[in-house]
Amino acid sequence: MSKIEMLNNAAHANVKIKLDRAPALGDDVMFCMTYPFEFRLVLSHYPIVVYRDKANNTAFPVALFGFEEGENLFLDNSGWNARYIPIMVQRQPFSIGSQQIKGSDERQQVIAFNPAHPRVNTTEGEAVFDEQGNYTPYLEKVIKMLESIDIGHQQNKLLVEALDKYELLEESTIAITLKDGTSYELVGFSTIADDKFEALSAEALKDLNDQKLLLPITMIMASMSNLGNLVDIRNAKLG
Repeated sequence: MSKIEMLNNAAHANVKIKLDRAPALGDDVMFCMTYPFEFRLVLSHYPIVVYRDKANNTAFPVALFGFEEGENLFLDNSGWNARYIPIMVQRQPFSIGSQQIKGSDERQQVIAFNPAHPRVNTTEGEAVFDEQGNYTPYLEKVIKMLESIDIGHQQNKLLVEALDKYELLEESTIAITLKDGTSYELVGFSTIADDKFEALSAEALKDLNDQKLLLPITMIMASMSNLGNLVDIRNAKLG
C-alpha cells in the first residue's frame, strides 16, 4: 500500500496533477462511492446501487460504470465520455487526513495525497502551489470537493440507516446478457424494492422527507434506468 502524505508547500512545491482521463491514470474502475448531494448529476448517466462491504461492515451508495472489475464503459481514447464525473473520482489523488495539534491531544483535518498515484508528477498538469507557496485555484477547488465529501459521508450514513430502518433494500443479483451471448451477474449490490417503497406509510414518508432523504431515495430508484444504457455502451463496443 502506498504511503499517504500530508500536503505541504515545502516538500511538495513542484507537485503537479494530470487531469486527463485514462485507464493508466486510475480511471479504470467499475464503480465508486457517491453522495446524495450529487445524485441529481450522477443519475444523468450512471445506475446508483448500494454496495455492502461485508469485510468492514459498511454500506454506501455507488455509481456503477461497468460490469466487471477494472471496466469503465465511459472511458475510451478520447477520455471519459459523460457530462459529469463523480466527485470521488474527480478528487484523486487527494483525501482528508488528520494530524495531532502540537502540544495538544486534539487532531485537526489536513489535506493528504498519495504521492505514488499515477496522476502525481512534477512536469505536467495542474500545479498544486504557486511560486509563492500559496494554494492554486486548482487546489482550492479540490479542497471544496474534500469538504463536500466529508459532509457526504454523514449524508450516506443517514441514508443507509433509513433504508435499513424501513427495510427498503433488497440484495439483488443483476443479470446482464450482451448481444454476443456473454452473461454477467453482479453480486454484492442492493437496490430499492419498489413494492416496499410503495407500501411505506404516511408517517414513514414524512420521516424520510423531514430528514431530506425522500428525494435521494427516489433518485436512486430513477437511476436504475441507466443500467440499460450501460448494456448499450458495452454492446456498441462489441462492434
